[in-house]
Amino acid sequence: MPVYVYECEECEEQFKVSHGMTENHEHCDLCDATNIRRIPTMFTNLSKKIVRNNKTGDITKEFIENSKEELRNEKRELDGKR
Repeated sequence: MPVYVYECEECEEQFKVSHGMTENHEHCDLCDATNIRRIPTMFTNLSKKIVRNNKTGDITKEFIENSKEELRNEKRELDGKR
């Protein structure tokens, strides 16, 4: 849920409230007054453009090669225990 900043006209303090976009907060969380207003906040773009230098196939091949190496190591370890 989004977090909104409110300011109370009575106690002149700011506080944060988490609620849905269509909802409004009705009272001050600090002094319980009803004379509050929502403070506009700066929005941050959380989505970052992902730059991929590797193709999906390259990532898959790397995973397979790493898995093969792990399997070889496990086999060696098991052979050493016999």
